[in-house]
Amino acid sequence: MTEDQQTLRDAARRFLKDRHPPARARRAGEASPAERQALWAELRAQGWPAMLAAEAQGGLGLDLAHAWPVAHAAGQALISVPLIAAMAVLPLLSRALDADFAWADEDGLVEGAGAPALALRGHCLVRLPPVAQEAGLDPTMPLGRAQGEGERLATLSAPQAEGLRARLRLLRLAEMLGAADAALRMAVDYACQRQQFGRPIGANQAVKHRLAEGWMALDDACLALDAAAHAMDEGGGPGLDGAQWLAVDAARRCAHQAIQTHGAMGITWECDAHLYLKRVMRLAAALEGAASQDALLERIWRAAA
Repeated sequence: MTEDQQTLRDAARRFLKDRHPPARARRAGEASPAERQALWAELRAQGWPAMLAAEAQGGLGLDLAHAWPVAHAAGQALISVPLIAAMAVLPLLSRALDADFAWADEDGLVEGAGAPALALRGHCLVRLPPVAQEAGLDPTMPLGRAQGEGERLATLSAPQAEGLRARLRLLRLAEMLGAADAALRMAVDYACQRQQFGRPIGANQAVKHRLAEGWMALDDACLALDAAAHAMDEGGGPGLDGAQWLAVDAARRCAHQAIQTHGAMGITWECDAHLYLKRVMRLAAALEGAASQDALLERIWRAAA
């Protein structure tokens, strides 16, 4: 990571630690429209939703290499609005949106239910009416199910549509790694504090080695993701399949290890560990909807042949 990337990441972490702590993520399903609007206003003031958009659109004109560290910080904070989708889609609009909005995946699952949703339908960017919130795997993000064709906002070329999907994929990987990183840090803190038989449980090799292996897996995945981001910024796309394979594997491993380290307490509502696990599971499922881990391995193998 460059000094500029680290500065963006650290600033985002500090801001979100203060403005979007885990307690706020827990209340995501109960947030009023006014509360969501207020959160969006704070995020827009930081410039994050439109950081990839051109300055003429009201954006910051930055690239993916500088955007993914912010998405990573958003994942650590379990951000409860579809910031990642906004970062991916706003470069395609003539101006940045000022209103609260949701994002509908191509399978109809809506992140940020309760607000009008943007969606990619083939090569068309459309706006869908608000959908009611439904019970979902991830309680820190209001979810719903979109229906209908919606109002067309823009018709994209094939490269534009593919670029949007690739940006969304890369930034979701960063968000997922951020959630896994927070889970791992939480597990390490607990392993250092929890005493058993007169010493911290983290002194046991069976615990500390797994936590160390998780840290190494996350570091490898972040390095691959950073390389993929730079490649996309330079007009190429190689490396995104490999980054996804590493990221999904590492994130799942660390989120599950956080539960294992906490024991039964890890799945109680008093502990945040299960919230990170559920965010990782939801994002991994969304990413694997287009390509499973096995399919990615096959593509990587064929590309290397």
